Amino acid sequence: MQLRNARLCLNCEEIHAAAHCPVCTSESFAFVSRWIPVEERRKEPRRPALDAAQPAPRTAVPGRMRWVKRGAAGVAVLAASRMLWQLSRPVEWEDAEIPEDVEQREQEEPTE
Repeated sequence: MQLRNARLCLNCEEIHAAAHCPVCTSESFAFVSRWIPVEERRKEPRRPALDAAQPAPRTAVPGRMRWVKRGAAGVAVLAASRMLWQLSRPVEWEDAEIPEDVEQREQEEPTE
């Protein structure tokens, strides 16, 4: 049983690791690590917490790279808008050339 997980039952003073005591089935317990300090398991110690007054270090993107990204985004927006513009225009079939191998049907006028 690991010391980090060890619990002391407050009713019967049994040490266990379950959610409830295996002897008296009580759910009131206290962690043993409250009284016995546990060694740090990490190989490297924790980094000190950043002070709230000290700003977090920023990874600065070079100015040229920022403009390249913006330019690429602008070109993508222009290409998408051009495609949408072309799709939204109505097609005029009267001006379209019909190939010779396609048979043309004469429009029948509705008879009343």
